[in-house]
Amino acid sequence: MKINESKLKQIIAEEMAAIEDKKYFDHTDEEGGMAKRQLEHLAQYANELAGMLDETTQLEGWVQSKITLAQDYISKVKHYLEDELGMVSGGCGDPMGQPAEPLMGMDDVEVYEIDEDLDT
Repeated sequence: MKINESKLKQIIAEEMAAIEDKKYFDHTDEEGGMAKRQLEHLAQYANELAGMLDETTQLEGWVQSKITLAQDYISKVKHYLEDELGMVSGGCGDPMGQPAEPLMGMDDVEVYEIDEDLDT
């Protein structure tokens, strides 16, 4: 069966009308909520893993590589959201996006004298 130009236009018009009736274009995904839940789980696992390790823990190369990749991927997403989409983060350690607490001023710092006569 040959389809001429007018028949093709009719088929396209019918398909477009069917798509509009189904309101595919009005659908909104909840990708933000899904991503947020995944990031919350990631943060929980990262905190648990950090608590399992100390400065002298020896890890296999593949484990170190996975941690490096995960940090790199999350860093890239964060910078994309900040730079390309103009989103603002509260800084590391503040999951609510609020500005972090200001650092202590010099008046709040305790000063200790070091005894240089100690033999170590």
